[in-house]
Amino acid sequence: MCIVSIYSNEKGNFILTQNRDETHLRPTSDKIETRKFNGKDFTGPVDLVSGGTWIYYSGKYVACILNGAYKKHFHRPPYRMSRGLIILELLKYNSMDEFMDKIELDGIEPFTMIMINRFGGEKKILVWDETKKYKEDVSNEKLIVRSSSTLYTEEEKQEHRQLFLNLNAHEPDEIFKLQDKIKMLENNKFPTVMTTSITQIIQTKNEINLKFCPVI
Repeated sequence: MCIVSIYSNEKGNFILTQNRDETHLRPTSDKIETRKFNGKDFTGPVDLVSGGTWIYYSGKYVACILNGAYKKHFHRPPYRMSRGLIILELLKYNSMDEFMDKIELDGIEPFTMIMINRFGGEKKILVWDETKKYKEDVSNEKLIVRSSSTLYTEEEKQEHRQLFLNLNAHEPDEIFKLQDKIKMLENNKFPTVMTTSITQIIQTKNEINLKFCPVI
């Protein structure tokens, strides 16, 4: 699931926008909520199956998660825990590095998790391919674009990245329009799977805002 873009500047401001590509049969809240996990507040939409989420912000972090690692994998349930709960495990740790080092992922379906420290300027990516963790430090990248390997080919991933590279106005509305333009529609390749929502998190200075737009 998902296409994610992040535009950042040297002041630590960023715009993260994520398309959630998921079966439209999966029940999900149609609004954002603020809930507690491990005693810490997080704000985002809620997956009503797992009780987790795919994108949120907290007092310290912004995080989102995509289905799959670098290459397409075979879905082999049952899994020990939903990835929508794995993303919340970050809230237990003092740093993203500590989370990546200590989180136990045996029995978890492959994923790509993008994390931002809201005040430290750090941006890290954890990729789990079912056997090994891969850790990427993307703190210095002004543009990050990731597309789910389970739904998009390498050619499609490159096409997505090029569209964001070609975007002249790095304003929230223009980015949102592009994400909407490339949303997954009803198709024959993945029956029932389509973009079910677009979420945008904007941080400027110490202010943060989340815009959640269900598509269906």
